[in-house]
Amino acid sequence: MKLAAVMLVLCLAFYLGCGGGGKTPVSTMAPVKLEYKTLGGQPVQYKMTSSVTVNLSGSTESSISDITYTAKVESIGPDGVIIRRITIDDISISSLSGGRPTPDPSAAEYKGEYLWLKMGPGGEVLDWKGLDGIRSYTAEDRNIKNVFMLEIASLFRPLPKEEVAVGSKWQDVLEVPIEIRGGDFKQKVTTGFEVVGFGQRAGRNCVKIRTAPAYEGEGTGSRGGDRKFWVESQGEGKGELWFDYDNGVLVEFSVGVTADQSLSYERSGKEDVATEAATVDSETRIKLVK
Repeated sequence: MKLAAVMLVLCLAFYLGCGGGGKTPVSTMAPVKLEYKTLGGQPVQYKMTSSVTVNLSGSTESSISDITYTAKVESIGPDGVIIRRITIDDISISSLSGGRPTPDPSAAEYKGEYLWLKMGPGGEVLDWKGLDGIRSYTAEDRNIKNVFMLEIASLFRPLPKEEVAVGSKWQDVLEVPIEIRGGDFKQKVTTGFEVVGFGQRAGRNCVKIRTAPAYEGEGTGSRGGDRKFWVESQGEGKGELWFDYDNGVLVEFSVGVTADQSLSYERSGKEDVATEAATVDSETRIKLVK
């Protein structure tokens, strides 16, 4: 897979949902406060399933991944700073060729790795550590350690300070720096949120939120000495998020994104610049296991 597929952080991994079971009529539901809670330090476990398909110059490559991880809120400060610890319980990554998955054997080495994450009230990453056993790059030359941290961080976006009801809207902006081999890439994700209803999933009272993420990205670097390259991307998506407002936890999430990316690079031995274009389609689903 070529560098033109440099990035769509599944971050971008974004936002969750619950539904099914007995539903409270949305017209009679009183406004509720959305906030993360420590749950007495009780950890929760999620399963994240993702797929990415890259179409580059008529050639298509796909990959799928399944990650089960445990997340624990260690503390929430009076200033809104949240400290979390996330541990990878199980993981599998496969490339698809002819409809058949080819597992990546190195994925097994990531089991047991942890991420310690400190985030500010505005969703910014203040500090992080861990994932020391992850040192490789993806086929798209993304730093796996860096990408995994950002995907997890993007799950925990700031919630509105005011109580919400059906029709409530807000917006969030997340700027994501990405390390790629030979350069850097910056991605900005602007997401609109709208409360569209209330319901239950697995007996949990949840608020249902529609999400609309939009992506902009650009980066630059060099290969083979002084051979420079430039990367740009734009994309849009639709998602659905449900949040357990009684217990302060994300319950389930799904989002689909389509992005157009371009790679321009100096051709070896020539003074002109060549450009390649790619389309990246991704789908992500996260479900609370326990």
